[in-house]
Amino acid sequence: MKITLLGSGWLAQPLAMQFQADGHQLILTTTHQDKTSTLEAKGLKAFQYELGDQLSDPAMLFDTDVLIIAITSKDTENFDVLMDQLPDYKCKHLIYISSTSVYKNNQQDHNENSQQLNQDNPIWRIEQLIQTHPSASIIRFAGLVGPGRHPGGFFAQGRTLKNPTAPVNLIHLDDCIGIIKAVIEKQAWNQTFNACASTHPEKIKFYQQAARQYGAKEPVTEDTESGSYKTINSEKVKAVLGYDFIYADVMTMHF
Repeated sequence: MKITLLGSGWLAQPLAMQFQADGHQLILTTTHQDKTSTLEAKGLKAFQYELGDQLSDPAMLFDTDVLIIAITSKDTENFDVLMDQLPDYKCKHLIYISSTSVYKNNQQDHNENSQQLNQDNPIWRIEQLIQTHPSASIIRFAGLVGPGRHPGGFFAQGRTLKNPTAPVNLIHLDDCIGIIKAVIEKQAWNQTFNACASTHPEKIKFYQQAARQYGAKEPVTEDTESGSYKTINSEKVKAVLGYDFIYADVMTMHF
């Protein structure tokens, strides 16, 4: 297939490498011209593009089997520009990498049918724009961890761990890539998926272990009682995609 990846960051680069290894024709984007040579040195076809750009040859990006949006921008106006551009090209399917931050911290378990949403969150508003495409799926990732994002380093500079007894909601890079691939392989379009490891230990338990693995001091806590929190339910990716998590238990993750 031809796959276009908007983004070239922590998730997008290894995802692109995996798709290329699988034999797909791939192009990914960067907002910095000097980064294109770095990406091309890794064997990746790269193009300078910033969300909202009016391109001289938009078909290069938007005539594609799958367009994956893996950028951190929350600029709803430029997402609106993008969605206005797509109908003129042969963008067959669309995947938007979203976040579980769309759910409220209300001490509840959230699956994809939850109505407890932060509708003032720009990510939620972007999801509504994405869903105007006739074949679009949304993946809401929990906190991202993995190579280059070792959770043991989050508090290495003396940051205080707040809300220590709240449950963690995390997903490993390997499972991020696996779930994106599963959506495409299963042709699971016009769906929303939560993507989060199955276990939710207390933050203090998880980050103490992670700090020891990282070789850092254990985090200092600000309080002992749990404040606002949520838990993310990912049973749908197992049921609909038949996906088996590589790291279902966050306490067994390797970074």
